[in-house]
Amino acid sequence: MNIVYKIIITYEIVFIIFWNLLYLSNSEVENWFTEKFLSALFVFLSSMALGLTFIYIIYISAKLSGFIEKLKSIKDPRKNTN
Repeated sequence: MNIVYKIIITYEIVFIIFWNLLYLSNSEVENWFTEKFLSALFVFLSSMALGLTFIYIIYISAKLSGFIEKLKSIKDPRKNTN
């Protein structure tokens, strides 16, 4: 379950950085946020949900295709095999 929290935290950080760059780079976006706060909140949350859905589809596809098991079977070169 620990990996799920890492994925969620990484996902949140990426979208916060994305929205901060979008917010700070364009003055029209700033005006849109101040004038239509609920619309901005909806767009923010819906884009996060869309990104999460996209990541989940990739994860399920990798799991069903057996790609995750192949990645797990790769030995870690940092560990001593002697």
